[in-house]
Amino acid sequence: MRRGGLLMCLISGLFSLLGCAQKKMSEGDLVRVEFSRHGTMAGYEYYGRVKQDSTGAYVLRAMRESRGPLYEKKVDAAVIQKFRQIIEEEKMYKYKEVYTPMMRVLDGWSWSFSAKFSDGTVISAHGENATPKGDGLARIRNYLTELALEGEQIETPADEDEW
Repeated sequence: MRRGGLLMCLISGLFSLLGCAQKKMSEGDLVRVEFSRHGTMAGYEYYGRVKQDSTGAYVLRAMRESRGPLYEKKVDAAVIQKFRQIIEEEKMYKYKEVYTPMMRVLDGWSWSFSAKFSDGTVISAHGENATPKGDGLARIRNYLTELALEGEQIETPADEDEW
């Protein structure tokens, strides 16, 4: 009886290891991508977002430079597809939720990334003084910045939830 219980425990443990779901890229359309970086000073060091509005159009709001003003412009579906391509190529869908250094850091920086898809899938990751491997975050930021070069400067909303 005791061996049977032990055998069942081992088998169920093996099945649970084999059954662990691998993170996969969403099949849905990308509807929002957002990246921000914060320093030790208050406010955003960098912020950028592309979001589908209620009419179905995609709207970019991003900084051109660190701690600079926001710029806004409408972008087409090809732009959102480029973000999707970056996420897929850099395997950003495999990001952990939180990145922190092994040692405690009392001063430094933090970042946040999120992507939302039409099927409800959300990629959400953030970190303090540590980032995931690869160039995904830098590529997202660089593309947001590049797109903002042709945008119109807007007032920074007093309520950050409006961003």
